[in-house]
Amino acid sequence: MRSIAIGGIAAAVLLGVAGCASAGGPAPTAPGTASSSLADLPTPSPAGEVLAVATVLEQGDGQILCAGGVAESAPPQCEGPELLDWDWDAFDHQETGGVRWAQGVAITGTYDAEASAFTQTGEPMSAAAITLPAAEVPVGDLDATTVESLQRELSELDRPDFLVLVGEQGILALHVLYDDGSIQAALDEVYGAGSVFVTSALLDSASAAGDGSPGMEPPMDTAAPVITGADAQARLAELPSPLPSGTVIAAGLAMDGAEGEVLCLGDVGASAPPICSGVPMIGFDWTALEADDAQGARWVDASVTGTWDGEAFAVTAPPKPFDAWSPRAVEQSTTVLTEEELAGVQADLLALDREDILGHGPSGEHYELRVLYDDGSIQSGLDAIYGTGAVQVFSAMQG
Repeated sequence: MRSIAIGGIAAAVLLGVAGCASAGGPAPTAPGTASSSLADLPTPSPAGEVLAVATVLEQGDGQILCAGGVAESAPPQCEGPELLDWDWDAFDHQETGGVRWAQGVAITGTYDAEASAFTQTGEPMSAAAITLPAAEVPVGDLDATTVESLQRELSELDRPDFLVLVGEQGILALHVLYDDGSIQAALDEVYGAGSVFVTSALLDSASAAGDGSPGMEPPMDTAAPVITGADAQARLAELPSPLPSGTVIAAGLAMDGAEGEVLCLGDVGASAPPICSGVPMIGFDWTALEADDAQGARWVDASVTGTWDGEAFAVTAPPKPFDAWSPRAVEQSTTVLTEEELAGVQADLLALDREDILGHGPSGEHYELRVLYDDGSIQSGLDAIYGTGAVQVFSAMQG
């Protein structure tokens, strides 16, 4: 099961609960024969306020709320519902060619699906000042052909609230603007539970009041200077070292050489055989892919599924070509650090002795850290030390 940290500024904000088809319901419909059933899919509107984390873009005489993908241009290009009661003076924004836009905005409001309109009711705030929960995307058992057929069939629907359709691990993930569970339930009835996993970009305020809801207060004052040095390093020493509870996927260089089988997920030297450091690997099927060999070693770029216990990566399925798996997209942090702060963070992390760190360095105006595996706890720990988004964590293994 894949755990995904919810981030509204990402192209695919995942927040939803998979429904279950009732035991007494009709038999699932095969892909390609569900047109009439799909025409009756509901278009729910929330009963109360919802939280949106998105880009606001000026369009014509008004503005739109882009909670899905945003094309990187100046100004950006995106689609979304009309945004009402927005005040450009209330939030920092950019402007090019007479068009204004603001990225990483968290807004509460009401959403009318029929009118495709979002009405702002609360003061806008930076997405960096909130913590959103994670959604568990289940692993399905559909083959790639069936997933592609489902994706094609649903993409043909004229649904502006359908934001992203992407094939995951044996399942089709559908990201919509808003679902109260009725879209999920309807698709379970059509295709059977475990075929399509629906996630919602808008979060009900009612759920925001419960456990695991978005925290509307930052872990520290993100407007204050980032504190680095001895105090930060002492707190870094307490960062967790999480391990996945189930299978994970990773793409890297599988190598069988003098040190045995290793999976290299960091930098690889251009030589024959390649030079790299990796984690011990067990159970790799060298007959599944065509490998290169030289000087008694063999190697191949591959995507692998298996388990990671902190000591060795145990492969549990035949390896696939390197590009057969695409890690989930992550929207780049919008947090801005000064050059002095970036240098301080770098010095702190250089002093950190952790074998699971693959690499790190400044990226634009924030800092990036690449680790073997993070379930979100390393990211949360760094947010608490430096402020939300100051250090953005990327996990080589994804569950």
